[in-house]
Amino acid sequence: MLKLDGMCAIVTGGGRGIGRATALALASQGCNVVICSRTASELQKAAAEVKKLGIPRVECIAIEADVTEKKDILRVVSRAMHRFKRIDVLVNNAGIALMKPLETTTEKEWDKIIKTNLGGTFLFISAVLPHMVEQESGVIINMSSFEGKHGIPGMAAYSASKFGVVGLTESLAEEVAEDGIRVYAICPRGVDTKMYRSLRLPTEPMLMPEDVAKRIAYLVSPECKIQSGSAIDF
Repeated sequence: MLKLDGMCAIVTGGGRGIGRATALALASQGCNVVICSRTASELQKAAAEVKKLGIPRVECIAIEADVTEKKDILRVVSRAMHRFKRIDVLVNNAGIALMKPLETTTEKEWDKIIKTNLGGTFLFISAVLPHMVEQESGVIINMSSFEGKHGIPGMAAYSASKFGVVGLTESLAEEVAEDGIRVYAICPRGVDTKMYRSLRLPTEPMLMPEDVAKRIAYLVSPECKIQSGSAIDF
């Protein structure tokens, strides 16, 4: 039997990069996946790739949604519950970045980064958590970054949002420790994605999206022995 047979995972930012790789990694272990992002064409392509895996009984639902919009999030969660009757995994992967000195960062730019990276994570957790508490199980994985532990010049807004994700993860893990729910933050260095390359940061060495997806799949698996609340570097 596949390790994640019959489970359901929601993956935000699931149309490309780490989100797409994560959807494929989870589906290959028997997990149904609900992917969402703002770009319908990328979602449909990723969903087709999941289907091509040919894993019996595994489904992929693609939903166009903005993680800063509560109504979109509730729609994603509702679709997942209607189809699969449970949500076992939430991967908060959707995010944006900005390379700009704090001195010239506008309030609008700051708000957009915080609202997407930290606010979207909060909103999705808030929508999913009641279902996980009711079923007394679940895994929540929040995408932070190397910059979520180490501030670097030109990325103050991004770093602030990702530091926030780590703090949210640690706090939530303590809150749900008695509910059968595990919570983790992932803090990779540079990953070969469209977003990372747009920042013109050093490109060697870089992780591949599949490297991060493999780590996420392990965290979801029953074999995982890593303590809930961990912010995992690699």
